[in-house]
Amino acid sequence: MTESRAGDELFLISMLRNPVATLDSALRTGAAIVPAVLDALRAVPRLADAMEKLTPALQAAQGSLDRIDRLVTFVGQEVPETQLQLEELRKQLIAATAVNRALNESVRLLSRGLSAMQGATDLFGRVLGPRKAP
Repeated sequence: MTESRAGDELFLISMLRNPVATLDSALRTGAAIVPAVLDALRAVPRLADAMEKLTPALQAAQGSLDRIDRLVTFVGQEVPETQLQLEELRKQLIAATAVNRALNESVRLLSRGLSAMQGATDLFGRVLGPRKAP
């Protein structure tokens, strides 16, 4: 026999041997449960009232969830497009940076060339001397 079944048989044997104690135990258990059942039944109207008050909040929460869902859908559709646009901007920035570097190098070379020409002009000016008026 399993332990559970043996326990059930012992309980049944003790009920049959002592019916008064069994009846007393049943009455005590019933007396302890009745107030709890009455309290639970009295709470039903309060629970219904609380549910009625909770309904608008639940509806508002559902509306918020719907808006969040629409926002997530929008973001999910726009993020890939935004990523493509950012990548295109990055490419343009790289190109602009390369152009800027090339322009800076050209300015540097022109400056160097102008400095050399200035030096040559100064040298020719000293060699030829000042011009005399006719």
